[in-house]
Amino acid sequence: MKKFKPAYVTSGFFLLMIVLLMFSAVCVYAAKKTNDIISSSEEETNTNEIKIDWEALYPFEIGTQKEIERRDTIFERIYYHVKNKCEEYSTKRLIGYNSIVDCAKMYEELVRWNMTSYYEYNGVIKLRDGYLTGFDRSVDITENAQSTIELAEFCRERGIEFFYANLPVKTCIYEDKNISGVLDFANQNADRFLAMLYDAGVKYYDFRKILHEDGMNHHEAFYITDHHWKAETGLWAARHILKFLRDDYGWDVNPDMLNPDRFDYVIYPEWFLGSQGKKITLERTKPDDFTMIYPKFNTSIHYEIPGKEINTNGDFTTTYNMEAVESRDYYNKNPYGAYNYGDKSLIKIENLMNTNGKKILIIHDSFSNSLVPFAAMGVQYTYSIDVRHFTGSLRSYISKHKPDVIAVIYHSGVTSVPMNLESHNSMYDFR
Repeated sequence: MKKFKPAYVTSGFFLLMIVLLMFSAVCVYAAKKTNDIISSSEEETNTNEIKIDWEALYPFEIGTQKEIERRDTIFERIYYHVKNKCEEYSTKRLIGYNSIVDCAKMYEELVRWNMTSYYEYNGVIKLRDGYLTGFDRSVDITENAQSTIELAEFCRERGIEFFYANLPVKTCIYEDKNISGVLDFANQNADRFLAMLYDAGVKYYDFRKILHEDGMNHHEAFYITDHHWKAETGLWAARHILKFLRDDYGWDVNPDMLNPDRFDYVIYPEWFLGSQGKKITLERTKPDDFTMIYPKFNTSIHYEIPGKEINTNGDFTTTYNMEAVESRDYYNKNPYGAYNYGDKSLIKIENLMNTNGKKILIIHDSFSNSLVPFAAMGVQYTYSIDVRHFTGSLRSYISKHKPDVIAVIYHSGVTSVPMNLESHNSMYDFR
């Protein structure tokens, strides 16, 4: 009888595994397509928005229009579409994907393998106190800073106040001296960014400094397993925003209405596995407690999210998407998305119990999902825009709605993200 060589057996085994994985991906794709035909309820429960032609509503001016259109050919677009779908269905939608990753992380824990390339995609670093984070390399921030300066000048020409708020990342510039500026350069990128704003006379507030001056524990202001700060920290920051509006811009607002003792806190124990925790799985970390915060005082608002077809009146809880916390699902739910319905292109909040007539436009990243609703309690009109999803002209929107103050509120790591004018979803694309 002919003997099989070990190499043939091994090769055959891996070939069989590849075939099974491909078959699994095809099955998942087919199942999803079938489910799309049967029901669209899955799409209704996530944070996706309906398609709105923001550019038609807020067109670009001649000279600032999206003149740098995508130069991809039809074949290049098809290639990238197929490539992205293959990556999606061979990873996140793969049958047993989470179990496979769990096993891999369990193996790494057993052999005490804790090495990660600091800048690799999905790279997660565990700090000595157990907090998870990622590191940013040193980059040229000139283009992002210049775009911010130009937006500030655009506002100044129209008599609109403008300020930039720089939020902290998990690495503390004051306390993590063995990391900040050595391995992680998010803070150093932000420092150079703010220096350019200062030289151009643009008003800014550095919440890294404010957090330190208020005596808060820097790491404890964040979730252990997520890159976001806690909702409690968002409330703290919103109070400072109201202070700035009162002290520096003369608004009739009361920051003390956001004192922590004026709120109730509902804690969901071990409810939240953040984005960084998902990457290393529960084999390497434990879930965070998650808190929903409710005012003890009376509230009444008009709340609009065009992309979710929400247009309603109610109390403060109207701003909460409770589906995000109604059940504990570590890998498929994002409780942080309960605040202000997560990342949305445009949200409008009218405080029906405030008649100061003031309008603020907040341009922000996901950190402010837990800041904007609280800050809106001190202002009559609050508009918030996430330029990653708002594909119309920001300047056209400003010209039409004429806010009294415009605030760009980004965390320090955002300054490291390069500009891409072709995609029109860059954080600093303020055209």
